[in-house]
Amino acid sequence: MPFIPATERKRPTLQTVDRALSFLEIVSERPDGVTVRDVAAELGINVTTCYHLYNTLLARDYIERNADGTMRLGNNVAALYEGYRRGFSNQEEMLTIVRHMSKVSQETAFISLRVNDAVILTAFTEGPQPVKAGGLYVGLSGLEHVRATGKAVLAFLGAEDRKRMLDRSLSAVPPAQWPVLVSRLEEELREIEARGWAIDDEGYESGIVGVAAPYFSRDGGCMGAVGIWSPKDRWGSQQDRILQAVLESAQEASLVLGRMA
Repeated sequence: MPFIPATERKRPTLQTVDRALSFLEIVSERPDGVTVRDVAAELGINVTTCYHLYNTLLARDYIERNADGTMRLGNNVAALYEGYRRGFSNQEEMLTIVRHMSKVSQETAFISLRVNDAVILTAFTEGPQPVKAGGLYVGLSGLEHVRATGKAVLAFLGAEDRKRMLDRSLSAVPPAQWPVLVSRLEEELREIEARGWAIDDEGYESGIVGVAAPYFSRDGGCMGAVGIWSPKDRWGSQQDRILQAVLESAQEASLVLGRMA
């Protein structure tokens, strides 16, 4: 597939991201292997620039190097596909759970899926009183140590999985701040595990309280979390109803989605 410069497309794009995706497409179309020089020629860029793309994709495990110097797709491509497959195949069930949660709570409800070391929002429904916030969208991930759904998942992961997710989540935080943040978070995660739900009190979005609870597969693995966003001024008087809606929906998600895992 030929590389199409961003300037020739209808919408503005980032050229580096464009090139990286085109790089992956070229590798995917060559099951027998392709070299960095071959990719550079097809993209119409110099070899040095192409090696920068190669090194980035290699480090993120989106490509792997064969013994003869050619490349193949890496494990993280399979992980992306698995996340897509699971999200797509369960989308109607997810929407049903989210709509019911929103109806019961009268607030904006959502569901997130754990994919590798991220907790990704896959569906949401606005309540009759939409929250005045722009930070909620399908595909939202990152800052798992701050978001309620992220903390709800972190609390129920094994030590190694939790460390990997935290390392990724804290990647934009100065390393000097990690010890204090992790120490406080570990205490909070123990509390979340004991009570079964997590809260984000304006930590991710000003004026918004997020509440979430995890759902599980048949073998007990944490698959993701369901959650509700409520304006701070409504949370105080509605917290019992919101918590009940979240916990019941998490149980339903475990029953419905857990058997499909």
